[in-house]
Amino acid sequence: MDSQRYQETLERCSLVKDFELLPYGDMTEIGERGVNLSGGQKQRIQLARALYQDADIYLLDDPFSAVDAHTATSLYNVLLMSDGKILQPATYRQLLSTSQEFQDLVNAHKETAGSERLARISPIEKHKSSGKAIKMSYRKRQFQASRGDQLIKQEEREIGDTGFKPYRQYLNQNKGYLYFSLVVLFHLIFVIGQILQNTWMAANVDNPQVSTLKLIMVYLLVGIASIVAFLFRSPMQVLLGIESSNSIFSKLLNSLFRSPMSFYDSTPLGRILSRVSSDLSIVDLDVPFSLLIAIGASLNVVANLGVLAVITWQVLFVSLPVVYLSFRLQRYYFSSAKELMRINGTTKSLLANHLAESVAGAITIRAFDKEEQFFTKNLELVDINASPLFHNFAANEWLIQRLEALSATVLASAAFLMVLLPPETFSSGSHICTYK
Repeated sequence: MDSQRYQETLERCSLVKDFELLPYGDMTEIGERGVNLSGGQKQRIQLARALYQDADIYLLDDPFSAVDAHTATSLYNVLLMSDGKILQPATYRQLLSTSQEFQDLVNAHKETAGSERLARISPIEKHKSSGKAIKMSYRKRQFQASRGDQLIKQEEREIGDTGFKPYRQYLNQNKGYLYFSLVVLFHLIFVIGQILQNTWMAANVDNPQVSTLKLIMVYLLVGIASIVAFLFRSPMQVLLGIESSNSIFSKLLNSLFRSPMSFYDSTPLGRILSRVSSDLSIVDLDVPFSLLIAIGASLNVVANLGVLAVITWQVLFVSLPVVYLSFRLQRYYFSSAKELMRINGTTKSLLANHLAESVAGAITIRAFDKEEQFFTKNLELVDINASPLFHNFAANEWLIQRLEALSATVLASAAFLMVLLPPETFSSGSHICTYK
């Protein structure tokens, strides 16, 4: 940043007044395709970017096509040349009033063209803002920009624990509660069937009144019923995901098509692409299966604790504190895991938006030889996006390690109690049922 050259560039490109009109001066964020700039402002900002490079040679393709005549005169200086040398650089009017050589050249052109009069020229004073005033103005704009809202709105995300609200919103989509209830019902039948299988085998494996054929047939029938319930659960689970995703996608498309143009002016394209791609992919694939895996695991835990309580009720003295500790671990884990996933979701849009802008402005990037800068910026955004995902993985491993330790504590306690109690308290089938 060269402050002096920066201020001179603003003055020579007639951008001082424009920056005073913009809400946050040179800190104003420009929307995609320069939506909040006029054609002349775009042209002069591009000219200022080129001029600030301080190059030796500039190749300009009609740089005044979008500016008015008055602004063009403030931008354009005439070079009076003779014998291959620059005699004097100035505006057209200033050369007429100060240079006799230029006046002779114009008079000769007047005589050749047959003009009857030479326009009366009066020199104009070019307004220049002092460097101190410009600095004070931009410091004020920077302070305001840090407090106010820019054209591009910050991406919103939830903060803290939202409870069951997201799940209720998901299940409210297109008969979601019906399919969810059927899934829970079939999984509950499956869990009950597993318990009945183990209970039947444990209670009758040593019973001489039950034949081996009857023992195996009842065991197989209960197992087949459990498998059928599990098979019915799977299509209900798929239907829940399809119907909910279809409803959410339709509402998203309706919202996008019916949004005012101001929404697209203040929302980067990468953010919209992130919503309709990666976020919808999570809704389509991860949410229904993760939700039902959580429900299934919860039912299995309740069933296992129930079996342990029936067979060795003494283990409840260990199980209940362990359950309490599990809920405390869950709350501690969720407080960080939810925020990490939300941060990961919002940083994806930054990466997608930067990629879209880089592709759209590839010609300009190459013209200014800024490929390395944009490539480095892309790598930084990739790291920013990957960082919360890595930390979330670490948080998952942290939780798994502690839950496995608690589970091992419960199982070890149940086995220890079985060893301490008298041998005639349990049958061998009860031991098999417990560990299954």
